[in-house]
Amino acid sequence: MEKKFWRCNVCNDVHYGNLGPIICPTCAAENAYCQIDENEANNIIFGKVTKENQTSKEQIMEWWKTFTEKSQFKLNPDNKIVEMVATGVLRNELKHGLKMCPCRLPDGTRERDLTLICPCNFKLHESWKKRGSCHCNLFHKSKQILR
Repeated sequence: MEKKFWRCNVCNDVHYGNLGPIICPTCAAENAYCQIDENEANNIIFGKVTKENQTSKEQIMEWWKTFTEKSQFKLNPDNKIVEMVATGVLRNELKHGLKMCPCRLPDGTRERDLTLICPCNFKLHESWKKRGSCHCNLFHKSKQILR
């Protein structure tokens, strides 16, 4: 099995291994790791991108699908929404250097902008509590389908 980079969506802990930890060793979040590429890992850890090539929209969408497999939330079944969010994430990476959620505005402060990397810690947001979905409507509670 090939080793990959993984990021905790709660605290941005970066892990390199076959799988992300079940329990984050930094913040104790459970099943919070999503696969990321080497550029994102280096940007989070060192504040710089080391490779030119960008991850494809399809690869990001596959990572999100894998991220939801063992969770109490699901990826939106409307593929058009998922593609739209993936496109926005890649645009933010080109513009700001990080794969930030397209529905949230960065302010240029590294500490805050790191909290906007998709998937963000969406379970803390009002939209999750009120609607059962993240701001972008990319993830939603398992029993709800939102459009």
